[in-house]
Amino acid sequence: AGITGLTAAYFLKDKDVTIIDKGKIGYGKTAFSTGKVTYLQDLLLKGNKENLRCRMKDVEYQKGCMIRFLFPNTILDEERKYPLVIHVQGSGWYKQDMNDHIFDFMPIVKAGYVYAIIEYHGAPEYKYPTQVDDVIKAIEYLKENYQNYPIDFKHVFLSGDSSGGHIALLVALQERYNFKGIIDLYGVTNFMTFSNWYSKYDWHEERNVTDFLGSLDIELLMKASPMTYLKENMSLPPFLILHGDKDHVVPITQSIELYEKLKEYHYDVIFGRVHDADHGRSIFYNEDVYQTIVNFLNKNK
Repeated sequence: AGITGLTAAYFLKDKDVTIIDKGKIGYGKTAFSTGKVTYLQDLLLKGNKENLRCRMKDVEYQKGCMIRFLFPNTILDEERKYPLVIHVQGSGWYKQDMNDHIFDFMPIVKAGYVYAIIEYHGAPEYKYPTQVDDVIKAIEYLKENYQNYPIDFKHVFLSGDSSGGHIALLVALQERYNFKGIIDLYGVTNFMTFSNWYSKYDWHEERNVTDFLGSLDIELLMKASPMTYLKENMSLPPFLILHGDKDHVVPITQSIELYEKLKEYHYDVIFGRVHDADHGRSIFYNEDVYQTIVNFLNKNK
């Protein structure tokens, strides 16, 4: 079985061997030819010309704050431009871990979208509305400099998770930008109703909100709540809201409240309950969630 000793010796020593037809040679190997030399292989693996890699680049858009870019990349078209998702990283309003979502967003990047993950100044040193202002500064930087990156700025989405979702909603509801869509991942929407439902945070005991806002003054809580700014007849893009039904940090009722008000006012909105998922993490970031986000982006870009 296999190649004879004489053929094998001739095959290995002579670079101008006669081409052997593709077929089984023995020992699980296959013969193939490049024209003059015939080689042996254990596996034939398929290349994918549609595949996109993910590249990362950090850019400081203001002192102490960066944008972490995740770019799709293909060697076949280095000049290609991609739609942009501006994402505000969650952190409980404190200093962000900018590495937290790099791998979570990779499947979406590989589907053909640039992610620009925004860093803001964290509490308690920096209080509201610093974080909102920081995101606006980052967006203005992107508007002025997008030509330097593989970004199609005609197709821009705004996204955020947790406290980042809260900040993203506050920016979106200002109506100063024409986003193609808003993605809210388990974000805080209303400080006035947050404590009506179970959370591991009791804001009269935990310091997150007081570190962020400076106090629990009712007028301040209302001013910092996205629901305060949601009105009828606004010029708003489609919304995608996703929330784990076992979230013990931000109650899912925060997303339900936003969804119901958007529906009441006849805005375009999709709400997805992620079964068994807590506050993000591995159960939340799964194939169903990725596909739902990609479908939303593809539909509205």
